[in-house]
Order: sequence, then C-alpha cells, then structure tokens
Amino acid sequence: CCYTELTIEALKKMRGSNVYQYIFLCAMFSLGVSQILPLDRSCEAQIRLGSYIGGCFDEVFHGFGNLSFTDGGFYSGEWRNGLRNGNGTMKFSPNNREGRKMYNGGWKKDLISGYGKMEWMDTNPYNVKEYVGYFENNTEHGYGSTVWLNGVTFDGEWENGHAVSGTRCEKL
Repeated sequence: CCYTELTIEALKKMRGSNVYQYIFLCAMFSLGVSQILPLDRSCEAQIRLGSYIGGCFDEVFHGFGNLSFTDGGFYSGEWRNGLRNGNGTMKFSPNNREGRKMYNGGWKKDLISGYGKMEWMDTNPYNVKEYVGYFENNTEHGYGSTVWLNGVTFDGEWENGHAVSGTRCEKL
C-alpha cells in the first residue's frame, strides 16, 4: 500500500519485521500523514513484552501507538503516561486463561473501562460469545448485552461482572 521513499526508509529503520508496524505506517500514509517520526528511543525502557511503534513522552508510551506482545497479543490505541487510556483495540494472546479473543472500546489507567465490545474464543471457561456494553475495572458494569455460545442472550444491568436485572432470552 505504501510506495514512497519515506515509507521504505521508515521500514528499514524498524527493528524486526513486524506486520502490524507496516500496516500502521500504511494507514498513516493513507490518512495523509506526510512525516513519520522515528521511534523515540527513550521509550525502550518500557518495552519489556514486545515491540512498540507510536507516541512517546517522558520515556513512556503517550498518544497513539501499537504494542505487539511476544505472546501473540496486540494493542492499538491511545496511551497516556505509559498506560492504555482512551479508545483502543486489544487482540488477546490465544493462550490467555479467560479465553478472551478481542476487545474494542474504552480504557482507563490500563483497565477496560467505559463502553466497548468483548469477544471470547469458542473455547472459554464462561461459554460466552460476546458482551457489548459498559465496563469498569476490567469487568462488565452498567448496561450491556451478552450472547452465550448456546444462543441464550441477556440484556440488562451488570454489577462487577454479575447480571443483576434485565431480560434473558432462551434460544428456541
């Protein structure tokens, strides 16, 4: 998608061959960004679990950035003071214990908070397919809709990950 000399030079400067970094650069050019800034090396101290490309301030991730984890996970979104904060998408490692697949939505101080959508793998301990609604401190909290793998749905209020009131519909 990217055919400019700047992109080729930016790709040459990247450590390793990370497809997400390439896609990120392509997206930036398609949006009309005319300058790619090199990775601020002061953020390297924060990179312990994978590779990062994006904004950096005072030696921590800040602004928009992509972090690829060595376990197969990937986060793309907003950062503030080194923590996921704002809107972002997290693709979880295929080996995570909770069976989470992907989350797209709000983050606050590195925790899933605000409105979003969580999808689970077909093999997960909760037999859940997806939840769309509000989260607080990494769990369902507020109004939301859940679909279980067996087709049962629930629309209603959640508190700390537990359904407290609403409508449950069984699959016929």
